[in-house]
Amino acid sequence: MIQVQKITVKNKTGYVFCFSVQWQSSDGTWHTTTKSSSDYPATQSRTLALDEIGVPADAVAVTPYGHTVDPKLGHVQGTPHVTFASNDRIAIYEATVTPREGLKITLE
Repeated sequence: MIQVQKITVKNKTGYVFCFSVQWQSSDGTWHTTTKSSSDYPATQSRTLALDEIGVPADAVAVTPYGHTVDPKLGHVQGTPHVTFASNDRIAIYEATVTPREGLKITLE
């Protein structure tokens, strides 16, 4: 897995978008951060620093967890997952919506 300190999500959904971060603990449980990107419009991006939003250094996996303003599209995790490291690297994901696949968040 790629080791990163920050996660960016480019909003290419055509909708207002928001994401938080989910991280997995060693027991396999997923946790969601309380801090989020807040809503932002299509064609823009937001970045969250994992060490500033409460992701622990020993997290097994980390991923964006986002949704649009359209509740029919639901909440989805980004794929693939990454791991947290204090290294100034950024994982850049794209959030997209297609009629066939719905909402997806994928690593560039």
